[in-house]
Amino acid sequence: MWYARVQGMIVNGLIVSKLMVLIDRLTETIGKRIFMRGFEKAIEILDKYGEYGVFSWAPSMKKWLKDPDYIFWLGRSG
Repeated sequence: MWYARVQGMIVNGLIVSKLMVLIDRLTETIGKRIFMRGFEKAIEILDKYGEYGVFSWAPSMKKWLKDPDYIFWLGRSG
């Protein structure tokens, strides 16, 4: 960021994209990481359970997979 202040805007797209990835990683909180891990698990479960017809006999499971608290719990459960 010092370079951008001294020299002006960074115009190289590759450098900007790499900096954005680095900045996102540095500003990421533990809670956000847990939630993203849970979100990925929820998507996997949603696909798998939909494929096997679990939602026909457990319709509340679909609601749970969309609940932010449950998604966070999935992320914490390893």
